[in-house]
Amino acid sequence: MKNIKMIALIGILGIGTISGQIARVDQEVYGMDCAPCAYGLERGLKKMDGLQEVRVSLNDGKAYLGLAEKNDLTLRSIQEEFKKNGFSAKKAEVVLMGNATKEDGQWYIETDNERFAVSQDTSIELVQKLAVGRTTLSGTVQDEDDDNLSDQWEIILSKIE
Repeated sequence: MKNIKMIALIGILGIGTISGQIARVDQEVYGMDCAPCAYGLERGLKKMDGLQEVRVSLNDGKAYLGLAEKNDLTLRSIQEEFKKNGFSAKKAEVVLMGNATKEDGQWYIETDNERFAVSQDTSIELVQKLAVGRTTLSGTVQDEDDDNLSDQWEIILSKIE
């Protein structure tokens, strides 16, 4: 009986340490039209805690961000950093680890700090692969108005791992 209680306690504690988070962001950037602009944005992003890899490409018009394992960053905080550096963040390709839930027929992916509503534009095949519980997935997060960033986003899924 003690072994069962110990296993249950370890399971509960173990679940508590697993967090939902963003693992990767490939962010479209508008307003970046010269090499010094790209360099300045890259320097600004590198100051953010939780980013492990930062590369800004003027040619692609994107910032490629690899987030550290166990980070507290949100898509909102990342996009606010773009705005702070004088640019506009548009749609983003992301990799998320989070908890899939379904409420009133709508699927959501929740990280520790944000919620992503699965878009109606996601293929039916991918939606049918969703299951309640922990998941890792990729998708495109639609653009939000820079002055109205929220903690809930709409995502078109492209892959469920």
